[in-house]
Amino acid sequence: MPELTASRRPARQIGQALLLAAAYFAAAKLALLIAIPPGYATPVWPPSGIALAAMLLVGGRVWPGVWLGATLVNLTVETSLAAALMIGTGNTLEAVAGAALIRRFCGDFRCFERGEEVLGFVAAAGLSGTIAATVAMISLATGHELTSSQLLSNWWTWWQGDVSGMIIVTPLILSWSTRSKVVWSRQKIAEAISFALLLLVVAHVAFRLDPGAASLSPLMFLIVPFIIWAAFRFGQREVTTATAVACSLAIWDVFERSYGVANLNESLLLLLAFNSTVVATGLVLGAVLTERDRVMQAIRGHRDELEVRVEQRTQELAVANQTLQNDMKERARMETLVVESERRFRSMIEAVQDYAILLLDTEGRVTSWNRGAERIKGYTAEEIIGRPFMCFYCPEDIAAGRPQRALELAARDGRFENEGWQVRKDGSRFWANAIITALRDETGRLRGFAKVTRNLARQKETEEALRDAMAAAEKASQAKSEFLARMSHELRTPLNSLLILAKLLADNASGNLQPKQVQFARSIHDAGMDLLNLINDILDLSRIESGAVTHLEIGPVRFSRLRDYLESNFQQVAQSKGLAFSITIDERLPAAMETDERRLQQILKNLLSNAFKFTREGGVSLHIAPPVAGGSAVQPDAAHRAVAFSVTDTGIGIPPDKLEVIFEAFQQADGTTSRQFGGTGLGLAISRELIRLLGGEIRVESEAGRGSTFTACLPLQPQGANSELQAASSAG
Repeated sequence: MPELTASRRPARQIGQALLLAAAYFAAAKLALLIAIPPGYATPVWPPSGIALAAMLLVGGRVWPGVWLGATLVNLTVETSLAAALMIGTGNTLEAVAGAALIRRFCGDFRCFERGEEVLGFVAAAGLSGTIAATVAMISLATGHELTSSQLLSNWWTWWQGDVSGMIIVTPLILSWSTRSKVVWSRQKIAEAISFALLLLVVAHVAFRLDPGAASLSPLMFLIVPFIIWAAFRFGQREVTTATAVACSLAIWDVFERSYGVANLNESLLLLLAFNSTVVATGLVLGAVLTERDRVMQAIRGHRDELEVRVEQRTQELAVANQTLQNDMKERARMETLVVESERRFRSMIEAVQDYAILLLDTEGRVTSWNRGAERIKGYTAEEIIGRPFMCFYCPEDIAAGRPQRALELAARDGRFENEGWQVRKDGSRFWANAIITALRDETGRLRGFAKVTRNLARQKETEEALRDAMAAAEKASQAKSEFLARMSHELRTPLNSLLILAKLLADNASGNLQPKQVQFARSIHDAGMDLLNLINDILDLSRIESGAVTHLEIGPVRFSRLRDYLESNFQQVAQSKGLAFSITIDERLPAAMETDERRLQQILKNLLSNAFKFTREGGVSLHIAPPVAGGSAVQPDAAHRAVAFSVTDTGIGIPPDKLEVIFEAFQQADGTTSRQFGGTGLGLAISRELIRLLGGEIRVESEAGRGSTFTACLPLQPQGANSELQAASSAG
């Protein structure tokens, strides 16, 4: 099929050239009927407009048609073969140059959409018209005895005829090659008929008012308001038709008035001024009105968008106002609750039985006693109030001055806490936690102390039970991770078979599936790939959590190669989403670092994938540099031995209260984002564990709505435990 199309292309081009030659020849013979004596030139040359329109619509490949038509025409007007060939070449160069100038200054177009395009078109027609006129006069001068004034007169007639043909006929053909935008209702049709009739009447009056005059009457410019009418009420096609009719009538009138007259310069100059004015007025007005309509449509679109935004903003303000009112009500309610809680505070303290809460004066004597203190220490309020609190200490602590030392530290630091043995009223001992807080007035003067004592005997039992429970939980977690690892491994085998079969069905190599069935197969394959990625993520996380990932392949990783790898993976993603993407490497870094290259690639791919996923506009960047002093995840004195990989995006950002949640498995900053953006929330959890395994840390800086920056800080060379892993991996 491609070979057949290629074989038909030359035949089609030959057919187009022959058709253009025929049209050129026919139009030229009609134009020669109104040739100015001695018959070398006419006041209008429509073939020049036909040739220029063909060059713009079809392309420069049809120039042989122009050359053939022009040469044949000149052979029929008593011209030598050499002169005919020369004039035909001039006409061809005129069309080629005119099309090139128009495309250079106006672009490829079929209708004029801007006033600058009209002016550029007229200028291009005027410049290219000099080519054919000059070449023609050179050929005529070599074959005919013509005076300088005759050559100049014929050159002028030839030039203005070609220019008139281009500015009248070319826009007419171009506008009729496109679809009209006018909606032809009954009223519009009636208006068009009235317009045509009035145009003919006014043209008759303007052109035939004084038939005996040697030149056109200035009344011919009465046609201009009709061109303005057509531009405002109709489309560009109707404007070019009206201008063609008006210019044709003017040309015919000049021909009748000036036939046989020796000096035609004044008539032709007035004719050229009229034609240029009519054409330029119509086309400029049409272009300006088209541009105005385009601008008005854009303004209406912006207005509608602004109205929608104003309505949305109004709704947001209403919601904010309601929220503020609710907050004010809530604040009033909270103030009431605070007052009520101040009233209940004392009674609550009195009711507390699990803590001994008492007040001491500046000398350490008891001034207040609650039920918890009575239950824990065995004294009633009447028995203990006024006595020094050192009676709760063991004799050896009293001898060592520990009670007085506790009050001194609490007064100095504001708070003192310790754990140790205390003594009950009956002399029995119990292990307790005691907190002594200094109480000061508004001036800072010490007014006394508050002491809270908690019996830790039961807590010790609870801690033992908790340690046992944690050991059991760790064992269960390890079993869970091992189970997930085995299950993930077992699931991949049948899933791979399913993916292969779905891929074969989607490829439809035999061509026996319907498009809908192929789409179903592709959907199965895509869903299977998502499931495979999820299984791989679960397997990675399970292996890391269970401690199975301990073998690291430590080796040199060149930063330039890492950049090339990441650009090849994400440049297409950035282009498809219309986002900027850049990777920069700080010159202060060495050429390479020592780490596990595959794990580092996995970390950075996870971070970059998340950045592109949650970014709709703006861009994503990766900056590789030494950690900033005071802001890195490594110690300041080791910053020069570390490297920071900072992934920054302009996406949706993360609220402050969610900055830690995002690193947990199956968690995202907002539960709705998993439905809106996809993903399982395993990428960051895996990345954090891998970063820790490589001896580094990760931190995040983000603001909701303004984007995020994830920074992974890794050592340039493994140290400590990682050096042991390196040695083990090298030995293995």
